[in-house]
Amino acid sequence: MNPLNEQPTSSKILYIGSYGTAEEPTIHVCTFDPKTGELAVIQRVEGLENASYLTLHPSGEYLYAASETGTTGEAEGGSVAAFIIDKKTGLLTSTSNRSLTHGAHPCYISTDSSGQALFAANYTGGNVALLPITAQGELKEASSIEQHAGELGPNAARQDAPHAHCIVPLGDSPYVCAVDLGIDAVVVYRFDADKHTLTSHSTSKVHRGAGPRHLIFHPALQTGYVMNELDSTITLMKVEKENGTLTAGQAISALPAGFDGYNDAADIHLGISGRYLYSSNRGHNSIAVFAVDQENGELTLIQHVDCGGGSPRNFALSPDGGHLLVAHQKTGNVNVFMVDQESGLLAKTAASLELTSPVCIKFATA
Repeated sequence: MNPLNEQPTSSKILYIGSYGTAEEPTIHVCTFDPKTGELAVIQRVEGLENASYLTLHPSGEYLYAASETGTTGEAEGGSVAAFIIDKKTGLLTSTSNRSLTHGAHPCYISTDSSGQALFAANYTGGNVALLPITAQGELKEASSIEQHAGELGPNAARQDAPHAHCIVPLGDSPYVCAVDLGIDAVVVYRFDADKHTLTSHSTSKVHRGAGPRHLIFHPALQTGYVMNELDSTITLMKVEKENGTLTAGQAISALPAGFDGYNDAADIHLGISGRYLYSSNRGHNSIAVFAVDQENGELTLIQHVDCGGGSPRNFALSPDGGHLLVAHQKTGNVNVFMVDQESGLLAKTAASLELTSPVCIKFATA
């Protein structure tokens, strides 16, 4: 732990996870000034290898970080570490609390809305795990581990096995959805909060070779959106929360017409109004902006903006929706964009922060 200074009262706190060894700082606590767009590091946290994904407890009192490794000590699989957040400063205190995900290379974690469970997607392991959370925010040993299976996609190099890439709760329903790049599917589980179990419920397919990576749900419409890594498309999913089913609808490219270079699509988020959707392209190195039809949820592409770096793996919208911050894994920079919340369009600012291999940005809760 290396606190640098106190939080200015006008600034927001955010956390940035990075790839690196346990001897390097792989979590950075930063301030963000919404008036100027300026970013500053106030704490560097060491001791965790490859902090590839972060999530916050709903209370805002704890931060959880996935260690994307094939092994943890002598045990197979990656792990998740818990940190205590100082609510006044945003600074982190490390704990000895760390739990295995029982699968190699966990790349995505989330919690249920009550803060009773953490869900982990293990990419190489091709499985998902549920880690119970105590009332004190501590992670317990995994109580449910589910292995994915199914018909593999046609991309032999990337779809050689199931590859769980994302796991998120389906709103306020009792279902949790896991995206699998290897089998071109979203696997839906029923979550029992009392027993801390996941039970396979249904499987929703996207088109073959899509390579689904991330999934988000619209806060008002009965729709979800899958970011497909391998063919750089976004699939609209029609959602029925009551019975936990998703049905694929519109599929739209996240690339400009005529682009024929290499690209891997990465992250996807909705603006706070739900009227605009944003996605990142690695290769084309851009953020794509879409307008969201407020009746049927379908997307219309309205902008591509150069994101100012290489391999924009992850990005985040500021709590007020006025800025979008992009983390570039290859070039090691976090760039800041203004968001016109009326039109949804992005404009690059001069604000930037240099870090080694930043791959995840999470704003602290108020």
